[in-house]
Amino acid sequence: MIVQFHGITFDAPIGWEDVTDDLPGRSPPTLAKASDAGGALQFSIAKYRSGEKPNANFEALRSFMTEFCRNNFIDVERIFTTEFGDVMCVGVSSQTTDQTFSAWYLSDGSDFAFVTYLAQGDEYDLIDEELGEAREIISSISFG
Repeated sequence: MIVQFHGITFDAPIGWEDVTDDLPGRSPPTLAKASDAGGALQFSIAKYRSGEKPNANFEALRSFMTEFCRNNFIDVERIFTTEFGDVMCVGVSSQTTDQTFSAWYLSDGSDFAFVTYLAQGDEYDLIDEELGEAREIISSISFG
């Protein structure tokens, strides 16, 4: 189902819901799926409004991700880049015995999104399935 969500558009698989209002005040826009995996996607979105256009590229997104990884002790060797139509994407994934984490910086050159997925626990099959759906959401994001 195609949804508009805080200035971006994407295809949301069945079961994913906006849970932002259920979180403490000033929480970023958040999607979650009612499942035993219990993970959530959180979004920080910056839309170009006026002034000099940012004209972002993969190098800029990669530098953002490298800094994020260093600040959060994530192995920067795991950074990947890809494109989804006119949207550039730089991402990283990390998994420990009790936590699965992924993060993506996306841009169409003018607008930006930073999206994180976090699931706690050791229900790996459920988490992997949910993370796969989260990646589907990421790959369908547009800023239009």
